Amino acid sequence: MPAGVAADAFAAVEDDGLLIVTLGAPSTEDEDAYLMLQHQDEYDEQDVELGMDQPYIEYCGQGWSWYGHILSFDLHRDHVRVQMDAQAAQEMDNEGLLEVRFDLADAQLHALRVALQRTFAGRTCFHDRA
Repeated sequence: MPAGVAADAFAAVEDDGLLIVTLGAPSTEDEDAYLMLQHQDEYDEQDVELGMDQPYIEYCGQGWSWYGHILSFDLHRDHVRVQMDAQAAQEMDNEGLLEVRFDLADAQLHALRVALQRTFAGRTCFHDRA
């Protein structure tokens, strides 16, 4: 199962309403280590037609990135655990599990929780277990 250790959590809303949530670790010479989610509050007709009206997830590069395909996203006090669907798991060539561990102060965890609740609003895949 891919796993990483995040050094920080970042959530920001861009001018166009795009919410970006990133759990990042220091990158190495060989790879970037992060889990990023993107979400818009509103989607246009083209986004819906292209399946881009689901949360976007990217893990350590665009090679592992999808719109949707998230079966469950569990927030714990010291990690997130993501179960991707069979299609994503096949592309990942594993069981489709992602886990990112972190050590966040209470205020950082609260900001992460709020950003994830907004990202997954109205979707049953998000579970707050923190």
